[in-house]
Amino acid sequence: MKIKSFFLLTLCVFVFFPMVAAAENNAAVSVAQSSIESMVTEKYLMYKTKYNLPDGAGVVVYIETPEGSAGATAGFLKGADETWHYRIASVSKTFTAVSIMLLDQQGLLDIDDYITDMIPGKDIPYVSDSLNYAIPNKERITIRHILSHRAGIFDVFNNPVPESSPYPYAGQYYNYYVYEELKEPDHTFTADELFKVVAANKLSTGEPGVEYHYSDTGYTLLAKIVERVTAKSYDRFLKDNFFVPLGLNNTSAPWNGNDIGLPEPYLIGFVSDGLGFFEIAEDNMSSQVGPGNIISTPVDIARWIRSILSGRGPLTKEQIARMTLVPAGNATYALGIGNSLLGMGHSGAHPGYVNLVGYNPDDDVAVVVATPFIDYTNLNDHLAFMVEIGKEAKALAGYPKLWTQRMER
Repeated sequence: MKIKSFFLLTLCVFVFFPMVAAAENNAAVSVAQSSIESMVTEKYLMYKTKYNLPDGAGVVVYIETPEGSAGATAGFLKGADETWHYRIASVSKTFTAVSIMLLDQQGLLDIDDYITDMIPGKDIPYVSDSLNYAIPNKERITIRHILSHRAGIFDVFNNPVPESSPYPYAGQYYNYYVYEELKEPDHTFTADELFKVVAANKLSTGEPGVEYHYSDTGYTLLAKIVERVTAKSYDRFLKDNFFVPLGLNNTSAPWNGNDIGLPEPYLIGFVSDGLGFFEIAEDNMSSQVGPGNIISTPVDIARWIRSILSGRGPLTKEQIARMTLVPAGNATYALGIGNSLLGMGHSGAHPGYVNLVGYNPDDDVAVVVATPFIDYTNLNDHLAFMVEIGKEAKALAGYPKLWTQRMER
């Protein structure tokens, strides 16, 4: 059964870190372990009872600090831990955004260029001039606009095509039209195809640079720009520049419609259809290349967010500062990075999975919380539950400091 996906982005919460495998931890982190585990178990059981979660729909939390790292779980029937795979959903946007910022740092693109400009050193524009990409206001959209969700690009993944469309998918989510009416569940979606829908229907959410409108499709375009600038596939670029150099050995970016599984071991997801929860793990993520296709583990994602935002990764401190400055008009979202009291990072939701990831540069702590279940009718409470765990766990581990975001004035 297919369930519509709505990716959460502006809430960058992360959550916490109890500890079960604390290698090379100092005494303070180790002593806090039992307190964090008890707190997580208590809060999880209360939430499970209140919302009648199915057995096996648990929570995993993981923290990476200057003194060591640790993780803990609650609610799983099997021995799941922070090394198990899950779909990180919109947290994938951090990889796409860092890719763009790295290419900007290397002089291979300029985030303030218009997408119709020529790629430096090449005789092709950032975005093809074919009819497939003839989207509204194209000549006034910059790469920076897309990074900050201020480009006005219609999100064809999270919104149905208007009823007024002359095409057979009118009034439908395009990907579900392909799955259900065309009977192609393993169809491999491409950026060309998705933007053809936007262009043919002249879809837009407004003028570039005026308002914030979250757009998965905008990040699809950023992944395409990475490919045109580097002459590499998006997944190859990620592997060469991030997965291998940073030791993200359990992270991958599937792009083929037939590649629907998760690597072993993995967290089985649960989705509520309004009547009850059912299990889900397999999914066609080809329509989410760029905004939400990545598979990872809490350990890898904590390492990722801490590396890229601390300066230990490929970005300079100056580039990190540019990337994490919230532009005027946005509440919490910068350039592919969101903000919360817990730090800088991102959130993500997909059928079966919700996760929150954050990093506080003031204490150099990264936190990940992942819950392999989702009930869209209780999503606000779900997120609040995860944030509460994060705040309390961080305090118990000796890192009570909350994050204050940087805003453009």
